[in-house]
Amino acid sequence: MSDVPSDANENCPGTSSEQAGKFAAILIRSHFHVSSCAGCPNQAVCASGELRKPDEDLAFISDRLKNVKHKVLILSGKGGVGKSTVTANLARAIATDPNKQLGSVGLLQVAILDVDICGPSQARMMGVEGESVHESADGWSPIFITDNLTIMSIAFLIQNRNEAVIWRGARKNALIKQFLKDVDWGTIDYLLIDTPPGTSDEHISVVQYLLQTSSLDGAILVTTPQEVALLDVRKEANFCRKTNVAILGVLENMSSFVCPCCAKVSPIFPDTTGGAKGMCEEMSLRLLGSLPFDPHMAECSDRGEDFFEKYPDSPLAKVFIDVALLITDETMNRVVITGIGVLSPFGVGKNILFESLITGKVGLHYKESLKAIVGCIPEGTAPDQLDLSGWSKGERRQMSRGSLLALIAAEEAIKDSGLDEKYMEQTGVDIGMGIADLELIAESANFIRDGKSHKVTPYFVPRILTNMPAGHVSIRTNVLRYGMRGANLSSCTACATGLHAVGDAATFIAMGRAKKMLAGAVEGCVNPIALTGFQRLRALSSSGSRPFDRTRDGFILSEGAALLLLEKLEDAQKRNAHIYAEITGYGVAGDAFHLTQPAEDGIGGLLSMQRCLIDAHVNASEVTYVNAHATSTPAGDRAEARAIAKLIPGVAVSSIKGHIGHTLGAAGAIEVAATAMCIDRRIIVGNANLNETDIVENINILKASVDWKGRRIALVNSFGFGGPHATLCLSEFNAS
Repeated sequence: MSDVPSDANENCPGTSSEQAGKFAAILIRSHFHVSSCAGCPNQAVCASGELRKPDEDLAFISDRLKNVKHKVLILSGKGGVGKSTVTANLARAIATDPNKQLGSVGLLQVAILDVDICGPSQARMMGVEGESVHESADGWSPIFITDNLTIMSIAFLIQNRNEAVIWRGARKNALIKQFLKDVDWGTIDYLLIDTPPGTSDEHISVVQYLLQTSSLDGAILVTTPQEVALLDVRKEANFCRKTNVAILGVLENMSSFVCPCCAKVSPIFPDTTGGAKGMCEEMSLRLLGSLPFDPHMAECSDRGEDFFEKYPDSPLAKVFIDVALLITDETMNRVVITGIGVLSPFGVGKNILFESLITGKVGLHYKESLKAIVGCIPEGTAPDQLDLSGWSKGERRQMSRGSLLALIAAEEAIKDSGLDEKYMEQTGVDIGMGIADLELIAESANFIRDGKSHKVTPYFVPRILTNMPAGHVSIRTNVLRYGMRGANLSSCTACATGLHAVGDAATFIAMGRAKKMLAGAVEGCVNPIALTGFQRLRALSSSGSRPFDRTRDGFILSEGAALLLLEKLEDAQKRNAHIYAEITGYGVAGDAFHLTQPAEDGIGGLLSMQRCLIDAHVNASEVTYVNAHATSTPAGDRAEARAIAKLIPGVAVSSIKGHIGHTLGAAGAIEVAATAMCIDRRIIVGNANLNETDIVENINILKASVDWKGRRIALVNSFGFGGPHATLCLSEFNAS
């Protein structure tokens, strides 16, 4: 019906009907039937016969909520089931980052809006009772509980906490609108809205305002096992369905008591009708979890203390964490790789890299001027050679070699992805570099020593900063101008740099903080200074790179770059982009062992792989390939092999450093690019220069490339000096 308002009640007769605006309860066959106009926000207008005016406040609400990514209602049909307790502690659980995965990109920002106007309890539970709301030109400021957890509640506006709030619906609705219109939330990942029990005006107002001005992820229904609670929760579920609110699931609170001494589980309430599980089966709802009773929760709630901090091993804390992970995982964006740009010792381009890898070629050669075997990008004017003639000498003097390599890789990745110019402004960059321009530093130091400081280039500082490749790419100073105004980041974690850059960028997209990211790393330090430094560490080989081979004695220094265009799956599908692989998990760790040597048991790599699998929701047995960090050092290769064998015995393993040497900070990004192409083309690269291995651990070290049979799930490892360890999980794209 065209004259039915978008926010009207179910069964609205329409504004032109004779029944429009009639608010009455009539008795039919011994049953009261309430008019469909009862409780509708349009009732008074329809009854008066006047045209409804547009609500000017909706634009303000929409503006306030535009940076709130996910909004979740917490509902219960029955009072006393612990809805507010669930809201408070689910917010804390989401804010804690339980797997310690997001530290490098920031914790999730979480907020609570307490619209339980007649019984606001969130302020007490969160330990901020007595605080007052600060009002500024930007609006009301929420109260901070921690750096990433805030709250707004009517409790802050009531002077006497024992005073009863006796308000009619219109006044309640006005306050809810004011909360939504005037609170300056800032950027929030999750807003949990604590509502009163039942299906009152407050619920209708919140739902209508959110649906009219922004998105609403859905509602979580809270109950206890007994039928008297379930009876009202069924009504709440029907309310959600009538108002088009998605039901994310049901939480059964106080489901049982777990004895802290013997761990025996005892029921508290009788579930005469099957409890929440039975109701969920009956109504086709999802049971998110069953929360056991813990007396310490009541103690912490009364005192406003953090239950998870005081009792992290409580069964209740663990269920809350599991539910928080379930909720956040489902609202995370899927991230895919749609563009690849690579420069390697084989040349410029992803195709020459891939074809050389699968055919077992080696791109390392003796360079007379350096008196060493190195991996340099071949220069020239051929299509697969490095051609810097597109930049003038003046432009090149402004940039380090790493920045030049980044610009070329970026152009290839963007072209490969088919990304239109109109998307550039919303795209971000995370491009790392491990080592600064050492030759420029040495040259400048000599000038200063010789009293010729005037000869130091004015671009000295920009050229030695490791974030400058990211800066140059985001601006693009040559023929093209990108103007990328998304996140501008740069990782620098030694040989883990590239993987951290890709993993952090993927996390930004997954969390909704970016839509598209150009991510990876570069390294251009094949020079006498870097060679001497690594030689003094006894890290280099004078004969070749041989990962996992019995005769391995160090790595070969190389240069290279790899940038990948990452984007949200939905965006990639909308533009019909080719998807190489999906990034499904990311794990980071530190081994806290030695500045340059790995722990013998490979604990750092083991932890990063375990955390990656947890993040990806993948069992170790499902992984069919590991692209190892293996740099061809005796201790490093052995430690990594031990970690892999302990976690994924028998898995296929290879390292491409036998083909291209060690590109230091760029290594992880190049290896992600290579693995993504392997997934896309159903083939696994073998190890180069592997004649006989001394690795006794149970892993399948490949001597040559093989067809990739079965499900294509891979881990890519990168480890660095100082202890950083990172693992990325890539998988074949599956729409489901």
